[in-house]
Amino acid sequence: MDRLIETHQVADNTRIYYRNSWRNLIRFMSERRIALEDFAPATAHDYIAWRTATPRTGGGFVGRNQALQDIKILKWIHRNGRLLGHMTSMAMVDFRSRKSPVHRKPVFNEQDIARCREALASRYVPDWMRISFEIAYHTGCRMKETRLPLSCIDLEASTMTFPEPKGGSGCAYTIPIPDGLLPLFRKLKATPRSHTFEWPGAGTKVSCYWRRFFNLVGLKRHSFHGLRATRVTNLRRAGIVQAVAMRLVNHSSTLVHDLYQRHSVEDLRNYVNAGLGSSTPQTHSETPAPAPSENRLQRTGIGPGGTLSRTPPTIPAS
Repeated sequence: MDRLIETHQVADNTRIYYRNSWRNLIRFMSERRIALEDFAPATAHDYIAWRTATPRTGGGFVGRNQALQDIKILKWIHRNGRLLGHMTSMAMVDFRSRKSPVHRKPVFNEQDIARCREALASRYVPDWMRISFEIAYHTGCRMKETRLPLSCIDLEASTMTFPEPKGGSGCAYTIPIPDGLLPLFRKLKATPRSHTFEWPGAGTKVSCYWRRFFNLVGLKRHSFHGLRATRVTNLRRAGIVQAVAMRLVNHSSTLVHDLYQRHSVEDLRNYVNAGLGSSTPQTHSETPAPAPSENRLQRTGIGPGGTLSRTPPTIPAS
């Protein structure tokens, strides 16, 4: 079975997902002492109950939809087993089960953004977090895509290129630079650095910084990826057609991505600032909730002296 997964033509991250699902299926079959061919609809329902009740390594639990994805991979294994002549069971062919409603990621409103910017202005917050936040908010790109080579930022043409996007068609894509990012990029270009910023040291999970930060500013239900959802939502609310909105953020759907890429950079020029409101970062929060104090920011371990601290490069004043 491992050979079937390794030779399957999918992306590397998808293959890892297949391997993990297969390991869970093996564990279930070992505990129940059943063979792969013994799986039937009743067994599949037992697996879903078992999978959602079994704690993960980190202590949490998976949802029903994750368990159903494992069953989907099981059906794929059964189908290939029949095609290769290793199995005869047809029990799972017509198995269907309704997924749970997908949890919608909360979007950031203007007050939330102002609150985040006020906290990010603290001297205890690493510089890379401020840069990453602004790039993601203005472009809707993914967290890993906010670290850009400065060679991909063309101030003369006012364009920025994402050379290795995580999703979309997997190819580099270019968009106009939003007005709100121009001052930041000019400052970055004036420094002897090669990228917009450098990640914290090896072994540090970047998402831990953001989880701790959003908890601190009172936005526990929000995540960094919510900035992407916010960008798309604001574009649609501003009346931007779906094709243009998805092209601007490099939507991950391969099927529709070819359509979105038909829009050239110049086609996007009139829309890139839509839904962003004020292009200048706010320095004071408009929300009644108090911003976290600098002492509190220091105690969380985000900034210098904390458990997550790394000394970031600083941006000289222009």
